[in-house]
Amino acid sequence: MTVKINGQTVTNTLKFAMKPSVKSGMSLIPSSVSPVLKTNITIQLESDFPFTLSKDDFTVNATNQTNTTYIRYLKVIDVDDASKTIVAKFGGAWSGTYDVSVRHA
Repeated sequence: MTVKINGQTVTNTLKFAMKPSVKSGMSLIPSSVSPVLKTNITIQLESDFPFTLSKDDFTVNATNQTNTTYIRYLKVIDVDDASKTIVAKFGGAWSGTYDVSVRHA
């Protein structure tokens, strides 16, 4: 990619690598929470998750299924590599049904 700004030309190559595997969460405990109470949610990953778990490598969010612009970001507070679980803090949200997304760095 070449960018020209105020007569100066800068050439740069943009590269990125995608991890070859996609893994799924197996369960959420509890499966539902109160919209007004802070609650810890445990996310069980597949047992063959290929990376060592570190809480700084994960982000978790919940997206409202009715209004997908309403997203709640959950704080990852703990991970257990041996049992392949992530614990995230749910801080409250509108009542409704949410899709939970987990991303690994």
